[in-house]
Amino acid sequence: MRRLAYLGILVVALVIASGIMVFHVYEGNGEQLVVFHAGSLTNFIDLAKTPLGMKGIGIANEPSGSVMVARKIVDLGKKCDVALFADYRLVPLMLFPTGKTDWVVLFASNELVLVYTNKSRGAGEINSSNWLDIVMRPGVRIGFSNPNTDPAGYRAVMALGLASLYYRSDKPLKLLENYAGMNASRSNGKLILDARSINPIPGKIVVRDKSVDLVALVEEGIIDYAFEYKSVAVSLKLRYVELPSKLNLAEPGLSDWYSQVEVVIRGVKGESKMLTASPIIYGATIPSTAKHPEAARTFMEFLLSPEGRRLLAEAGFKPLEPPILLVRKGAEPPQWLASRAEIQPSQ
Repeated sequence: MRRLAYLGILVVALVIASGIMVFHVYEGNGEQLVVFHAGSLTNFIDLAKTPLGMKGIGIANEPSGSVMVARKIVDLGKKCDVALFADYRLVPLMLFPTGKTDWVVLFASNELVLVYTNKSRGAGEINSSNWLDIVMRPGVRIGFSNPNTDPAGYRAVMALGLASLYYRSDKPLKLLENYAGMNASRSNGKLILDARSINPIPGKIVVRDKSVDLVALVEEGIIDYAFEYKSVAVSLKLRYVELPSKLNLAEPGLSDWYSQVEVVIRGVKGESKMLTASPIIYGATIPSTAKHPEAARTFMEFLLSPEGRRLLAEAGFKPLEPPILLVRKGAEPPQWLASRAEIQPSQ
């Protein structure tokens, strides 16, 4: 009986201690921050929840393709406190003109890779040199996200377009034309790929709204390979093939080479938007409609802090040094950000 009584007291003590711990994690103003973010940032957001909880900020996060992040804010009028994009250019392209924000912080870079498993056809022989021949084989299925909803999707299309130039082969273009229903054309020295009417033919190419949705399909053997960000592969401990630097969109010094390819997607209101292939750079902003601007500021400060940058690196990203603050022409940069990033006016 005494032992039972002792155990009961111990359990009660542990419950009380747990309650105190929870209180400390969420003490302060106790605000619930709504964060819309690219799916590839999910692991980083999960890592950030604990240190932000210690500051009294809980996070209600909603992952989606970055184009959809913009559409939710602009088209659907949904409110969030922080918006994180896998392509910072979507902010000046879609949010600046609608007055939803005046700035975007460029905070990290990434790299495009092909993920696969031991069950993938050709898994024992694929490498950075022969990957295109492997994925073109009959019976091999590949996946990428929808270019109209997710930057990883139009970046996969850009990589295939660049592959046609790099290897001097029309195979990548035939893959897109014959199996994804896309059109390829050339204008003013540019290769233009039209993704507006993408219509994958079952059996070769699989398309999902965001790239992380493809991971389960690869793991289950439904598809053999998928274009993903290196951060996703690292976070989920997936096997992956690194693409040549002229294809992976990771090298700032290759901007001119990348710019030979452009992809046309559907814009916020169904209009056509032309995107030029460029190095992968992530961006973050606080929309003008944020309900908790002070808590959002705390999030942004954490994102750019040494701890936030360490967690970004842990999640497979390469933090920019220094971060860059891009400001809409004619607008004033937030003073609290001015000392944390290099300020550049928007073109």
